[in-house]
Amino acid sequence: MTKSKEDKPVPLCLVCRERPAIRAHLLPESFVREVFHGPKDDEKHMIVHPDTGRKFQSNTGRFEKDILCADCDNVLGAYEDSAFRLLKRLRAVEVGTKEGTRSDVAVGTYRFRVDVVDEFIRFACGILWKYASTPPDAPDHIDIGECRAMFEDICWRGAPIPGWVDVFIERDLFAFAAFPEPEQVYYYCSPSLGRRGYRTAHDLAWFSVGGFIIYVKLNQPGISDFALRKCWMRGRTDCHFMVAMRSVEVNNSIHESIGMTREDLAKLNRSIQEKYRSGQMSPTRRGSPT
Repeated sequence: MTKSKEDKPVPLCLVCRERPAIRAHLLPESFVREVFHGPKDDEKHMIVHPDTGRKFQSNTGRFEKDILCADCDNVLGAYEDSAFRLLKRLRAVEVGTKEGTRSDVAVGTYRFRVDVVDEFIRFACGILWKYASTPPDAPDHIDIGECRAMFEDICWRGAPIPGWVDVFIERDLFAFAAFPEPEQVYYYCSPSLGRRGYRTAHDLAWFSVGGFIIYVKLNQPGISDFALRKCWMRGRTDCHFMVAMRSVEVNNSIHESIGMTREDLAKLNRSIQEKYRSGQMSPTRRGSPT
């Protein structure tokens, strides 16, 4: 521990163990900010934990103040920026058509290229490391066992991606079908854990950002048949993402979250609009109203 100006102990970064920890985003701010789109640039959103009923308003998502220093956070930031740009590009790939409430989706695989081999995997491992590093009683904490130390080496020490860690991505068809503009992003989901696959099931973690579900295979040999072999990204620059109807079910709990927050969001955004009308807030100024 170091001490602040008020002589209060300041936690050290969990990675370098040298510099004081900052308030680090769990999901990168860029992914959170893109939920604000079009005329809603200055609106707030709600963070919801349906299993506990906990919910709170937010501008830029969840922070954790005791895990990373600024320098180590910036290391992840490079991977996160690359992932943000990739998913934004892939979200523009036409995977179906929409007309009113009707959606026609072309299931299958869609080819794409990445600039740097395994950079996206390091991004995904970094997200899981952060959620695994939150306090055990945090509602979004995950326990990934020995993978946490492995992901720390992968993200900050340049360790090669072992054969038992891999990633594939799947277009989030719940978002595509439920909301009017498929190229916009309406929500994000923190990581979940479970066993997925058919004849070759593996332990996977998954989370949703940028209109995609990112699946990470955790420390088990072999390739899970939950995705086609060509969709697993380790060691590739020539990649494929999946479009499958099963993705509608993965984030189906969003229905419940929308129901839990509908009145809260309406009340919150009415108060923001009133501040605009009264001149207390400028449309060009971000942040919480006072």
